[in-house]
Amino acid sequence: MRYRKKQLLIIIAIVLLVLPAATAKAQPVKGTYLYNLSSFTGTISFSWPRIFVDQERNEVYVVYQNIIRVFNATGMEVYSFGDDLDLGTIVDLTLDQDGNILLLSYKWSETIDTGYEITRCNYRGEPKSIIAVKNLPPQYSKFLPNRMVYREGNLYLASLVTMVVVVTDSDGVFKEVYDILPMLELEEKEKQDAMMDAFSIDKDGDFLFTIPPLFRAYKITPDRKVSYFGKSGSTPGKFNIVAGIASDERGNIFVVDKLKCAVMVYDKNFNFLNQFSSRGWRPGFLIAPEDVVVDREDRVYVTQAGNKGISVFKVTYN
Repeated sequence: MRYRKKQLLIIIAIVLLVLPAATAKAQPVKGTYLYNLSSFTGTISFSWPRIFVDQERNEVYVVYQNIIRVFNATGMEVYSFGDDLDLGTIVDLTLDQDGNILLLSYKWSETIDTGYEITRCNYRGEPKSIIAVKNLPPQYSKFLPNRMVYREGNLYLASLVTMVVVVTDSDGVFKEVYDILPMLELEEKEKQDAMMDAFSIDKDGDFLFTIPPLFRAYKITPDRKVSYFGKSGSTPGKFNIVAGIASDERGNIFVVDKLKCAVMVYDKNFNFLNQFSSRGWRPGFLIAPEDVVVDREDRVYVTQAGNKGISVFKVTYN
């Protein structure tokens, strides 16, 4: 009897010692695969499309091969348009405060000397007007954006190649420009390799972007303060080939790595929290992920290569 009691006390002591250690190892963030964006015939095949989440209406817009597909909050396609529009090559999409769809497209004609056009469409995708960028400084006359974001009455047009962001009002009237490369204070060799791979804007109006050759993710505040994080490496939290970047309502930052095929999560102070997914063809695995978007329901949308479509994960916090 005394021997059994001694054994019981030893077991209790071991449990008490192990329990705090197990609790300490609990991950603060977890990503669980939900589904891929689909139609009634099954998963839709995309390879590196552009994606936009309408936070107000819980709808997802995808631009791929000049077709715009609209999905509801459960990931099912509810509408599509674009096949009958003569807009050139559509490269990005956003929505304004009235729910109008803004399409950024590359187009050359006798009336278009910039090489791009911004078309305002109604919610059905019917073109209503053209937004022409006005009063752009002469030194940016060759500016050619390939990313477009709308925030609180402003349009942000970004060129990933030249690392220039032009800000206009909702009617295209020039307000200011961010020439990002000189702001980063890089060495001459680093400047030669520098080019943004992704661009987004968080809830505070901060620019978020990545530079793969430098293994870094950057943040630039509206008052032009620059900060960054990232190191080269294969261990969790370090970058191989960094790509898309976005943030959630808490200020946490999500970065995808093409080579790791993982989504990495950092807090607003750039502290690494966790990563989820890896390379594979099965549901929940990724192939060369490119872009990432987070909605208000903590759903994470990840684009990828190999016609694997857009995978959706649910993030939970401990």
